[in-house]
Amino acid sequence: MADLHMADYLRPGDTVVIGQATAEPPELVARLIEVAHQCERLTAVCGYSLSDAWAKVTTGRPRVVGYAAHGALRPLAAKGLMEVLPCHYSQLERHVASGRLPVDVVLLQLPPADPDGYHSLGATMDYVALAAQSARVVLVEINENLPSTRTKWRLHRTQITASITTDRPLAGTPSRRPSAVELALARNVASLIPDGATIQLGIGALADAIATELRGHQQLRVRSGLVGNWLLDLHKAGSLDTAAGACVTSMALGDPELYSFIRDSDAIELVPTSELLPAAAMAECNPYVAVNSALEVDLLGQVNSEVIKGRYVGAVGGQVDTFRATRLAESGLAIVAMAATSPSGDTSQIVGRLSGPVTSLQSDIDLVVTEFGIADLRATTLRERAERLIAVAAPEHRATMRASYSS
Repeated sequence: MADLHMADYLRPGDTVVIGQATAEPPELVARLIEVAHQCERLTAVCGYSLSDAWAKVTTGRPRVVGYAAHGALRPLAAKGLMEVLPCHYSQLERHVASGRLPVDVVLLQLPPADPDGYHSLGATMDYVALAAQSARVVLVEINENLPSTRTKWRLHRTQITASITTDRPLAGTPSRRPSAVELALARNVASLIPDGATIQLGIGALADAIATELRGHQQLRVRSGLVGNWLLDLHKAGSLDTAAGACVTSMALGDPELYSFIRDSDAIELVPTSELLPAAAMAECNPYVAVNSALEVDLLGQVNSEVIKGRYVGAVGGQVDTFRATRLAESGLAIVAMAATSPSGDTSQIVGRLSGPVTSLQSDIDLVVTEFGIADLRATTLRERAERLIAVAAPEHRATMRASYSS
């Protein structure tokens, strides 16, 4: 892999857009960060990252911009080494297409080309794939372990400036067993999802736990910007609709068996974000159930999913996109699912006033679910909302919140 010299392809002031999740090329990222100490004013734009190479970033070498402080980028945000782009995930493609988000160089990880010389985009179909169509330089890490999938955009070998090959194992999302609180949360959320629903879950221990509770369901469909191993689990349980295109996503992150599944199944369709939640498709969902987590919810029903204790640890991401898509469906539910208290247990996550920005508006939320129950905020007054939210807070914090609300 030593035949690609990163410095040969970079110019001072370049903006380098980097694939995320399985499209992130770990070796090329490492070389970029190394070269950034010699090449001035480089900006690296990245998303969901699992590469440990980011730990070597120093101030401005390169300048790092991301839409989310997730994965390997969270420590950078904590140290002030990452600038946050606070925009809806659905807008990133538009920013690339319009040039508002400039693209000089693209770094991607791709599967091997087909006999006609075309590379599929693997398990990630997003704004970086669009950026590769217009970048001055496209550098690729070709990984034989990455699945070739049926995707709208493809990249021909003639569009690639230079490449290296690898057979390194693919990144998967860090996994852990759901906690007792998450299991209780999952039971409450699953009780709201009927057979035949179209769901959005994301990834993580809570998403996995919700899917476990849904294994007795039938004919579930999926429209989710990100899917994890839970998709395969639902398939094995016979809970998924098997019709072509029944499961639509833009990104998959999990175990090798999940990547094989999305490669081989006709039910799985990978689409760009701009085509994930179109009005015509949403109108056929009955219901569309979008489940997202949060850091805090206030007594108005406003959601903060970005900042806690002054630190940026989350994202705007696709939360607002999926919540508002529920309004386009024949019927829909916008659900915030979160533990009633912080991981330490001493701080309520239902609060009188948010400590960070408003990620989702009070009018975008239907239900707030904690381990203590379900607060239905639909067609409620401000007083009724506060009462229902206090009722699903941790019991030891309810009196304080009532006093705060009354004052």
